[in-house]
Amino acid sequence: MNTIFHEGEYHIQEVMSVTKSADALSSMIKDTIPKIASYFLEDLNFCVLTLGTKNDNIFTSVVYDNKSFIKIISQNSFSINLKNKSHIPDIFFKQRLVNIGIIGLEFSTAKRIRINGKAKIINSEIIVLIDEIYSNCPKYIKKRFLQKQMKPLDTPIIENELELNQDLINVITNSDTFFLASGHKGKGLDVSYKGGEKGFVKVNSSTQLSFDDLPGNNLYNTLGNIYTNPYINMFFIDFENNNTYNILGNANIEEINIKEGKRLRVIINCIKITINKNSFSLDYK
Repeated sequence: MNTIFHEGEYHIQEVMSVTKSADALSSMIKDTIPKIASYFLEDLNFCVLTLGTKNDNIFTSVVYDNKSFIKIISQNSFSINLKNKSHIPDIFFKQRLVNIGIIGLEFSTAKRIRINGKAKIINSEIIVLIDEIYSNCPKYIKKRFLQKQMKPLDTPIIENELELNQDLINVITNSDTFFLASGHKGKGLDVSYKGGEKGFVKVNSSTQLSFDDLPGNNLYNTLGNIYTNPYINMFFIDFENNNTYNILGNANIEEINIKEGKRLRVIINCIKITINKNSFSLDYK
């Protein structure tokens, strides 16, 4: 067994018969920032981050700006300016140290980078200490192009729900993009990009969602986490109306057979929904 993967990742890789190809890619996972990655990070204007406490309390937010908001501190640390962000609950500002998962994304080129580690929020800045950093395949990323201005925001509104309302159902069924946060007790948090044709996330009921996992880099980080820990967080962005949606839930994985062979389906039962209206102001088209 390749020790860079945990038991859940290795199990899913075995189920999908991709262990050898996953092992071949394991060398790309680093614990320091490659030079080319530092340039990419310092040029970003969009990233999604997930914060988590020891009590499996996780929450996902988007951080953005017209200009760079990330500064490299050392080979394995950097800072994120939180001046422009969607809602982050107060509990995370009170923690000495939190787990963090980050995906930095350049929509126009479909480039992305994934990072996990530990973090400390100090005033309006997060200091990130890296455990793992690696680039991801660009499959399924919906290209969006940034208009070079930020829309003025009204006062953000936070609403908590236990079920999906009709507005959110409409967002989900028309979405080609969402982010899925998951965690492993020993390896920490991870947040991944999930993309597909509109309608690829199914609304089964007012408290249940599902989607089919599409072939990617064969590492199965997210599904491997879910195998060991079903507690997840789905994060949707309504780019048109500047709203973001956090859906906490319990997930399970089932195998399905399709014409091309085996596929895995993820079914999510909702626990809590946090709606953040007027939370995002970059103008993507």
